[in-house]
Amino acid sequence: MNKSLVLFFVLLSGCGYTTRGFIQTEKNIVITPVINNIKITPEGRRYSNFTTYPILIEKRLTNVLVNKFNIDGHLRVSENKADALKLSCVINDYKRETTRYTNTDDVEEQKLRLTVHMKLINYKDEVIKEKDVVGETSYFLSGLNSISESSAQDKLIDDTTRRIVEAVIEEW
Repeated sequence: MNKSLVLFFVLLSGCGYTTRGFIQTEKNIVITPVINNIKITPEGRRYSNFTTYPILIEKRLTNVLVNKFNIDGHLRVSENKADALKLSCVINDYKRETTRYTNTDDVEEQKLRLTVHMKLINYKDEVIKEKDVVGETSYFLSGLNSISESSAQDKLIDDTTRRIVEAVIEEW
């Protein structure tokens, strides 16, 4: 009986791991349009034969961010700035790296990485959170699982926005 009572309390208490939900009093959020601060003329890109620039990635990121917050439901996207949190994001870097080559030295797999600086401000203009969020995805250029870079960018944007929403909503 004594062992079963101890086992009951251990099972009742759980493992101790938890994610606390959103603890702010605000129920609305204003999402400002994402700013693209990617430098397209730095020295590293200047001499590279392998550079890309994602066209209108800031617009796509803003739209997906609004959709993610609407789907999540913890905060309602609003235009009323008086009683809402304000989220601003700046894209600082976009990188495409080769991760795998074929036997003939052709590129087989690549990784995309997007670095976004997010800042969350409350209605008193106090900074609640400020951090860099890095989203990434990898994709194959050939074979059965191959996709285009544009489709991979959609996955990259989805991963980045998921990480931003988690950073805003979850209190660790």
